Amino acid sequence: MKKTIIAAVVALAGSLSCQAQVTTDPVGFVSVAVPAVSDAAIGVPLARASEFQGVIQSIAVNVITVAGSPGWTTSQFLYVQNSQPKTYYARIDSGVREGLIGMITANDGSSITITVPTGDDLAGVLTNAVNTTGDSISIAPYWTLATLISGMPNGTNVFTYPTGTAGVNLATAATYTYNTSIGSWFHGGTVADDVILPPMQGITVRNNTASPISISITGSVPMATHRLVVRTLAASTQQDQRIFFNSPVPEYVGNTGLGVTGGDKLLIIDNSTTGKNKANSVTLTFNAPTGHWFNGGTDVNATYQLQPGASFILRKAAVASPTNYVTTHLQSYLQ
Repeated sequence: MKKTIIAAVVALAGSLSCQAQVTTDPVGFVSVAVPAVSDAAIGVPLARASEFQGVIQSIAVNVITVAGSPGWTTSQFLYVQNSQPKTYYARIDSGVREGLIGMITANDGSSITITVPTGDDLAGVLTNAVNTTGDSISIAPYWTLATLISGMPNGTNVFTYPTGTAGVNLATAATYTYNTSIGSWFHGGTVADDVILPPMQGITVRNNTASPISISITGSVPMATHRLVVRTLAASTQQDQRIFFNSPVPEYVGNTGLGVTGGDKLLIIDNSTTGKNKANSVTLTFNAPTGHWFNGGTDVNATYQLQPGASFILRKAAVASPTNYVTTHLQSYLQ
């Protein structure tokens, strides 16, 4: 599908603006308020700017060679503590695997080795070597704690969540704390500024002060289809995942493609209310026969909107065997 975005400035309740340009990815701004002495569930639907855009020449398992001569330096996309703070990923930007994101683990002058997400693959990706035109690809650095959130009050926390632990109501995977005097994030006594925040995984920001704070994010508006692998990890066991829909504008829940199995739930946390370790305020349930989301007995498929800058818990319904599901859906502003 040909995707276009009209050059415009969009303002949504004073919290979001997107400036679209014709030849480059539009730049957007998302702001999320965190009340005093409270948590907020954050999602980051804006990316750091791409540092390469090109066409795929060939693929050998998980090694992707690009067309032309990009002139990369060997290992330039690899993180090196204290000298190269960026960790990079590659994203397929067209074709049947559009939206697939894989961390770069090696590179030479014209090829990259990526980690393909568990449950996904590169089958069907078009290459110059076989087709008239290969699929497009881009390379960008991940957000890190320091590049995403800085200048916070002393003692502000960020919580991340496990992706390989079975079950629901999962404990946090790691806790990071901002030290104002040094201007860095710490995990215990270790500086954690370069810790990456993988795309489409939700985090929690905890404001421990008596005044509200604001998380302001400026970045590239996603111009590739939202693509995410969701899964169950144990037989006959529900599975929680902290995620968000990769859109910087509100999206009707029926336009997310997140519902797969009857009984899947979206647990929505209200970021505007006060409190720590808040329970979800809304529970949406996917109804398989209709293919719609319900809030109690009310069909909200075309009325309930997921808000940009917020994350939520996707609680996958239990199935007989652990299963991976690739969910894809084109954002409304690209349709």
